[in-house]
Amino acid sequence: MADGYLTVDIVDVAYGGDGVARTPGGVVFVPGAFTGERVEITVTGRRKRFARGRLEAVLKPSPARRAPEGPVVPGMVYAGLDYAAEVALKDAQLRTLLQRIGRFAELPPMLPPVASPITLGYRNKLTVRSDGSRLGYVGEDNRTVVDVPFCPLSAAPINEALAAFRKEARPPAGSRTVFRWTPQDGVVRFPYGSDPKSLPLLHERLAGLDFEVAADAFFQVNPACAELLLADVQAKLCPCSCVLDLYCGVGLFGCVAARAGAEAVFGLETQASAVRAAKANARRLGVRGEYRCAPADTLPADMAAAPCWIVDPPRDGLSPALCRLMLRHCPEQIVYVSCGPDTLARDLKILSESYRIDSVRLFDFFPRTAHFETLCLLSRR
Repeated sequence: MADGYLTVDIVDVAYGGDGVARTPGGVVFVPGAFTGERVEITVTGRRKRFARGRLEAVLKPSPARRAPEGPVVPGMVYAGLDYAAEVALKDAQLRTLLQRIGRFAELPPMLPPVASPITLGYRNKLTVRSDGSRLGYVGEDNRTVVDVPFCPLSAAPINEALAAFRKEARPPAGSRTVFRWTPQDGVVRFPYGSDPKSLPLLHERLAGLDFEVAADAFFQVNPACAELLLADVQAKLCPCSCVLDLYCGVGLFGCVAARAGAEAVFGLETQASAVRAAKANARRLGVRGEYRCAPADTLPADMAAAPCWIVDPPRDGLSPALCRLMLRHCPEQIVYVSCGPDTLARDLKILSESYRIDSVRLFDFFPRTAHFETLCLLSRR
């Protein structure tokens, strides 16, 4: 495929947000183009099996194309798309990944996707990078810092704190600064990589429960959508004596499981500050819990006997070692919360050897971006 100016029809949008055009010379991925559109592009790069194109003009727009609601920052790949169409598109991408990577000839039961109650201003955490002169997000080339004076995805108090911070001396090149906001604590700002002992404990409320959160620890960034997912988890947990909460963070899912009837909770997490917070949360909420600082795939034998396992891994998904542990110990129920649908499809393919996939449901935790969460319920065959 020669570099140059082309007119192409967009036949799909791939996971990640790029429009897909099929030409006699091969597939071209076009950021910013949507299904059904005819666009003019410049081919900017070629690989063996595909090319990339820069959108130059939209000749025939999609009926779902909309003017962005405000400023657009890197990562907002669906800022120009109607939100209902965005959710439907993400659901179609999830189904495609399950078929292509998971090799499911017949899809497992797919429940209707759950939209976020709010589409802008939902994030309670912001991390910005500095190159010495600009402060913002890394651009599409994964190197250049794009100046971001205002993030439309972040809560209003975070943007107010960001504006004040930008008036101060700029942090050194290569540094990152984290802003976290809770209604109780306001905005807390700190350099990425700070000593956890120097950071305050924050306070969040989800599913009717109050949690202490280490400022450097993971917590759900879209609380409004997290409420919906947690309600679904609580409704679908099978009654059991004990729950194993892997990648437990500050203990959110385990404590929700305890409120649903679990008599005890085991938790594993690699971040020491999060484990300390999980122990404190369990004590304060009256949960009989045991939490250890260790990787999920080094699961101790005394924890593995739990009849229900909850896993909420990072985007890399489950390690091969953890999948083998799951198949060996074969708990009655697995609740899999995923932020990486491609690795989820891979893992479900492995786990389906011994498990029935009872339901799969998309929760759009990250409106206007390419990302989303998926909740899967699995039961032993």
